[in-house]
Amino acid sequence: MATTAARYAVGVDIGGTKIYAGIIHLESGEILATARKRTRPEKGPDFFAQRLGDVIEEALANAKLPAQTKPVGIGVGLAGQVDREHGVVLGAPNLAMGLVNLDIDKLLSERFSLPVALGNDVEVAAYGEQMFGSGRACQDFVYVSVGTGVGSAIVQNGLICRGATGTAGEIGHTIVQYDGRFCGCGGRGHLEAYASRTAITRVIRAEMERGRPSMLTDMLKPDETEIRSKMLAKCVEEGDKLVIESLDEGADYLGAGLGSVISFYNPQRIILGGGLIEAVPSFFERAALRAREVALVIAGRQVEIQRTQLGDNSGIVGAAWMVGAKEQ
Repeated sequence: MATTAARYAVGVDIGGTKIYAGIIHLESGEILATARKRTRPEKGPDFFAQRLGDVIEEALANAKLPAQTKPVGIGVGLAGQVDREHGVVLGAPNLAMGLVNLDIDKLLSERFSLPVALGNDVEVAAYGEQMFGSGRACQDFVYVSVGTGVGSAIVQNGLICRGATGTAGEIGHTIVQYDGRFCGCGGRGHLEAYASRTAITRVIRAEMERGRPSMLTDMLKPDETEIRSKMLAKCVEEGDKLVIESLDEGADYLGAGLGSVISFYNPQRIILGGGLIEAVPSFFERAALRAREVALVIAGRQVEIQRTQLGDNSGIVGAAWMVGAKEQ
C-alpha cells in the first residue's frame, strides 16, 4: 500500500526584533530546523530583503531535507498591514524601516522558486495555535500577542475574521485612555501605548532617568538600547520594584482591553502569546485576573484565558500551515 509523501513548508515570523524561520512538517506541526537573526530595522529595506532570504536559506540548510524533497512553499507572517492577495507589505510601523509596498511574494519567489503566502504576524500565529496548539477543538477564540506591539486575530466559526478592510482584530489600537499617550501609529490613548513591551520599557527608562534604581542599570550594556523580555523576567525574579510596578500597570491596561473584548465579542477562549507573555508568567496572570474583573459577569466567568502551547513557534508553524493549505 502506497504511503503519502511527507509535506514540508517554510514558515517565517517577522517581528520588531527578529526574523525567525523554520522548516515545518505540515501534517504534525513538527519543526525540523530553525534559523533566526535580528531584524535591524535601522539598516533599511534593502538590508531587510537580503537578511530575510538569508535566514530562510539557513533554515533550509539546517533541515537537511532529502535531495528529492522540496518544500511546498514559503509562508510569511509580518508585523504590519499586508495585501494578502498580492503578497505585498502595505505598512509596518513597528518595523520602522520604510517597508511600504514591499513585494514579498516577488522577492522570495524569485530567489527560491517557490510559492509564497503572506499574512499578518498575529494572524498566522493564530493559525498555528488553531491547528497545533491552544486553539485546537475551539471554533471561536481571540488570539492576542504582546511584545513589541499588541496585536490580535479573531477566529470565528473556525475561520479568521478579517473585517471589511482586512484589519479586524487590531486590539492594540483600541482606546483605553482618551487623549492619552501617543501610539506608534500616531493615534493617542491606544492599548499598545500602555501594555506592549515597548510601552512598558519606555516607562521604566523614564523612571530610571529620574533617578529610580533598577537592576537594569547593571544589566544593560553601554551601547544597548533595547530592554528585552528576558531581562524583565530576571528583574521580576529578583524583586526589582520599578520593573514589577511598571509590568503591573501594563498588565492592568491589558486586562482592561481584554475585558472589553470579552464583553463585546463574548469569545469562548482568549489565547495570549508573545515575548512578554512567555517570559513573565505574573504578567499573564495579572492581565487574566483584571480581564475577568472588568468584563460582564457571565461572559467573564465563562471565558477560557490560556497561554499559547506553541510559544515562540506559533508564528512559524502557522505561516507554514498557511502556505501549505493554499497549495493543496
